[in-house]
Amino acid sequence: MKLPPLSKIFPNTETYAELYGGWTEGKYFKIIFKADTLEEQINKVNEYLKMHEFEELLPLDAFEDSKDFDIGSNLSFHRNVVGHNQIMMIYYQPLMRMATDEIIDFLNFFREQRDWKKFHDSKNLAMAIGSESGELLDLFLWDRDKDVDYEKVEEELADLLTYCLYLADNMKIDLLDAVIKKAVKNAEKYPVEKVKGTAKKHNEL
Repeated sequence: MKLPPLSKIFPNTETYAELYGGWTEGKYFKIIFKADTLEEQINKVNEYLKMHEFEELLPLDAFEDSKDFDIGSNLSFHRNVVGHNQIMMIYYQPLMRMATDEIIDFLNFFREQRDWKKFHDSKNLAMAIGSESGELLDLFLWDRDKDVDYEKVEEELADLLTYCLYLADNMKIDLLDAVIKKAVKNAEKYPVEKVKGTAKKHNEL
């Protein structure tokens, strides 16, 4: 699977990070390069940096005076931190990026490769959300929730979220901000002292 260059995005989930050969710890993406000699380790690092379109490479003399070396504000390298004959690269999540930004960048990259954007106008995306919601509901129909297929639920939720993100992107809506604003409205509509423990609508309170 062709991936967006790591220099352009930040893989903020474990599955996403695994696609790039590493793992995430909060706002850090980490990957280890192993080889018998330091020169081979640095060469492996630089092959990876080139492949992912980073502007600077790791100098061959990077670890002459220290076991740590930084490139810019987003990349740091550490020699033999958790074992011998290895370099750990730590990629810091760029500032001012939201989790949804990274996912949308990934989805847009996937879509552009296939020339599908022309099908994703707002009307069709809204209809797709309705269609995928029906497919999700079908998984629970006729008491199937007692033996639900979790993998299919996961796939349907992923489809729903994908179309929601595309629609939000089309309409320039910040979904995280929208969720917070809606929660604030709901807090006013459903005060704790009136709704705690009940599922009544606000006009039934």
